[in-house]
Amino acid sequence: MQVSSQYDIAGFHLSLLQAVSRNTTAFLGVIESETKKFVYVNKPGLQLFDFPDLEIPTDQLDLSFLQPLTESEINDIFYEVLQEGNWHCEMEFITRTGNDFWGKIVISPFVFEEKAFFFIHIEVTERSKVAEVKLAGERQKSGAFIDYATIGIVIGNMHGRIVRINPFALQLFGYEEYEVLGREIEMLIPTRFHDKHVGHRNRFVNRPQNRPMGSGMDLFAVRKGGQEFPVEVSLGTYTMEEEKFVIAFVSDITIRKNAEMEVKKLNDELEFKVVERTRQLTDVLKQLEESESELKKLLEREKELGELKSRFVSMASHEFRTPLSTILSSAYLVEKYDTTEGQPKRVRHIERIISSVTMLTDILNDFLSVGKIEEGKIVVRPSTFNLQEVLHQIIGDISSLLKPGQLIDYSHTGQEKVTSDLSLLRHVMINLIANAVKFSPEHTRIKVNTETVAGHFIIEVHDQGIGIAQDDLEHLFERFYRGSNAVHIQGTGLGLHIVARYIELLNGTITCESELGKGTLFTVKVPLMPSTEFADEAETKN
Repeated sequence: MQVSSQYDIAGFHLSLLQAVSRNTTAFLGVIESETKKFVYVNKPGLQLFDFPDLEIPTDQLDLSFLQPLTESEINDIFYEVLQEGNWHCEMEFITRTGNDFWGKIVISPFVFEEKAFFFIHIEVTERSKVAEVKLAGERQKSGAFIDYATIGIVIGNMHGRIVRINPFALQLFGYEEYEVLGREIEMLIPTRFHDKHVGHRNRFVNRPQNRPMGSGMDLFAVRKGGQEFPVEVSLGTYTMEEEKFVIAFVSDITIRKNAEMEVKKLNDELEFKVVERTRQLTDVLKQLEESESELKKLLEREKELGELKSRFVSMASHEFRTPLSTILSSAYLVEKYDTTEGQPKRVRHIERIISSVTMLTDILNDFLSVGKIEEGKIVVRPSTFNLQEVLHQIIGDISSLLKPGQLIDYSHTGQEKVTSDLSLLRHVMINLIANAVKFSPEHTRIKVNTETVAGHFIIEVHDQGIGIAQDDLEHLFERFYRGSNAVHIQGTGLGLHIVARYIELLNGTITCESELGKGTLFTVKVPLMPSTEFADEAETKN
């Protein structure tokens, strides 16, 4: 077989060349000097370099297949040939499939039809023939193991080219033997991994060791038709005739991977069911906890109501006894003063009766207020009013409670008209000012200040009374709580609790600063509500 030529080598020269080519086992080839392309290679020469017995296009046969000669080395050789007339050397060659042999190469120049050519002759030396005999023996020994193994076996040289592949691997990848021999190992790997695999292969060649490939990773191979499949690969190295080879054992693990995926799917489904059941159980437990919490709250509220009733009965029996006794004794004495001279005494006892009835009314009102607050029946009803006028009115109403020598100083700064719930605020201001009068001694001054600033109005009540202990301050606004120094002074312990709850309904705050024997300062801060003045005017017009 000869390579197609674009040159007409005719007559005697062509006949002679063909005759010599047919009767030799050596490599005979002709290269055009200008293009460095072969224009002729004999059939034994192609076979020597493991080319198939087919017609090979000329443009596929350049000097690159004469490994290991590089282009630079070949250019130097051609230069020497032109200078000296010929060049010869014994060297090792590598075939297309990665096999190697020793041969003697002779290159000579000639000119035909005014074109320069080089004639190349390569003869296999005895050194290579001995090695080939030994290699054949070794191949025969290992051939049975490789050819009949039920696992894919691929052998490559240190250049990454396939030099042997067993039938099982051929069937696994879908190739014929001639299609893979001499090709790079990357042809069996998906294209997206080629670049990385070349780097891995070079590192393995530099530091070869027997090991599983890609430990802990998913590896994939590709069949001739392009179908990818998962594989398990073990790598090993061996040396034959001073040349190293890499052997790869390839197993198709598609069935195992499918089984693993099925197991994983079942595990995921089981895990999902466990998570779902756990969530349902958690929801049930949460509902039970919420039910338990609600039950505890109801029990605590029931207990609290029971304590409230008990304390009410205890307080009522104590607080009602004094005014009722006063009413009873005063009524009895009024009956005795039936003369004109006894009129002043009769009036005094009637006033005591009225005062006692008022006291009882206040106590009952406190209980009613607490009940309404607990039941959520208190509704905030905003209205616009003159804060200063309301305070003057309240101070006037309370003046009858002042002790001898007591005075109430009142001052106001800022806007006078405010919008809030007047009823709730009136109760708050009456309670705080009345308490200041009650807990302050005679001949003392009580200061009341009101101020409107930045969307709020502030009420301050400052007395010079008995004061409140620090331990009592944190319990001051609790129901029925009374300071340790106030137990001998009449009261229910509900007043400040009601005040604090009313302030809370108005979104305000109340603070208390006090020191025993030096007096107390209550500060109330309440946000202004939107004015109802224009709304009232519009309603009046309508």
